[in-house]
Amino acid sequence: MYRMMIVDDEERIVNSIYDLMEENFDFELYRCYSGVQALALLKRMRFDIIISDVSMPQMSGLDLLEAAKALWPKCHFLILTAYNNFDYAYRAMKYDRVDYLLKVESYDEICRIIEKKRARIEQERQEELQLQHYDHRLHHLSENMCRYFLKRIIVQGIPLPEQSDLCAINLSIRLDQPVLLALAITDVQGAVEQSKAGASIDDTVNAQLAQYQMASFTYVSNSNIVFALQSTAKEPRQPDELAIYAQTVFENLPQIAEEQAGHKLAILCSDRFVPWVEAHALYQRAAIALESLRNESGMMIFSVESEMRQTMSEIGFPNMDEAYLLWEMIKCGNLQGFSELMQKGMAELRQVQNLQALLPHTSISAVGFLLLETAKMYAPHYAEQPKFKALVSCFGYERGQAWLDDVMDAMSRILQARDTSQQKNGTWLVERINQYIEQHYAEDITLTTLADIMHYSPSYLSRFYKLNTGVNLMSHVYDVRIANAKSLLTKTNLKIPEIAANTGFCSSKYFNRIFKKAVGISAMQFREQRGKISDSPFPEHK
Repeated sequence: MYRMMIVDDEERIVNSIYDLMEENFDFELYRCYSGVQALALLKRMRFDIIISDVSMPQMSGLDLLEAAKALWPKCHFLILTAYNNFDYAYRAMKYDRVDYLLKVESYDEICRIIEKKRARIEQERQEELQLQHYDHRLHHLSENMCRYFLKRIIVQGIPLPEQSDLCAINLSIRLDQPVLLALAITDVQGAVEQSKAGASIDDTVNAQLAQYQMASFTYVSNSNIVFALQSTAKEPRQPDELAIYAQTVFENLPQIAEEQAGHKLAILCSDRFVPWVEAHALYQRAAIALESLRNESGMMIFSVESEMRQTMSEIGFPNMDEAYLLWEMIKCGNLQGFSELMQKGMAELRQVQNLQALLPHTSISAVGFLLLETAKMYAPHYAEQPKFKALVSCFGYERGQAWLDDVMDAMSRILQARDTSQQKNGTWLVERINQYIEQHYAEDITLTTLADIMHYSPSYLSRFYKLNTGVNLMSHVYDVRIANAKSLLTKTNLKIPEIAANTGFCSSKYFNRIFKKAVGISAMQFREQRGKISDSPFPEHK
């Protein structure tokens, strides 16, 4: 959404142009009644288009133009004047993105110029985005590809690529050198906040590792963070020494996270470096062990030797790959697929009579992880129920089929709560917006004021309302105003200018234009057809 400012020392002119822009363009609009007031606003936010009068006290439109160009060089200007003065035009035309128009020109001409400016701004933004895309692509290629390969190698266990392939795209991962693995889990909620928290932790870790000539390659997935540490020293370093340095860095992070951000952070740091070919197996073991630290704060050392003694066959269903697939099914609402994979993976447990004794601990942890994550994301209140906590820990269950049935029932209830919550949130906000408009339609309602009241950005609120109702938000405002104007026209003898003022229009001329556009006939004709004749001795404004 583009942002426009209208500046003139005559309130009538500002309001008329404001209404014209609101009727014809989906802009975020602001009004200023002096150049000084406009400049103060320009110092706080960027504007795409400014429509300004030339002759104003304290600061002229051309002075405002020069000040605005110094702050926002790409801002577009439309200079309005009542005087056909070449000096004005010459001074204004020295700048790019500036048009000069006499006030005697029609509203259609103003709209034509603004439409031309909007098209040019859109073109400029597309060009900038393309340039930024190329710059960012070069700048972030190494970082993004590191994450990609970490996910493939460590999380998914896909066979290692060739080192030459990594070098060809300037990745600093060294597959011929060992890696130290660390996993972290936070209590941060929401994908965006988790991503921010992961980036912040990554920056902190790498800043501290740099003093030990080490670097971390990081992959963030939901609330889990995977760190792969390697030495950056040109000369060989002792692995045991580097492992101690890494543990020193990680042991302080939980306290920093809690003191500075109020979040809990649990970390498992392996006690030694391993070859890359062992990283996936170690990750699977560590990820399951990390679940026991969920909602805790602190660091624990993970013994590579003791954990890797156990064969991966002991992990049972679901392993990390299967758990990842189950999680993706949950997020997209594929409850049937989730059920089929669970039933197939745990087919042997259906008839088990001593479930807690025979069910692998890792299976309980993995399924419990899926249940907890789903409940925390979509139905937090559900996660606090004693019955749910018993289900997560498998406490009190003997028969495998009973446990599986309750797992599926709990997952179904959580996803139903998610769908209901999403529907309620959308309906609630639309109802709140409509209620405010019904109560304040006679006031100066703009997209910006509505957004401030609802605590959303103007662009988001506009898109949200259109998506949930199929109607443009400001169009609905005018529909409500016209509906109330119809009622006043048929039920009262108020004059047309009075009805215009009582329904939120700044002038009867603008009211008549909007009314005729919406209803098909003028307000006076509408009143006459319904039997109410105004007692005004003056003819209707044309």
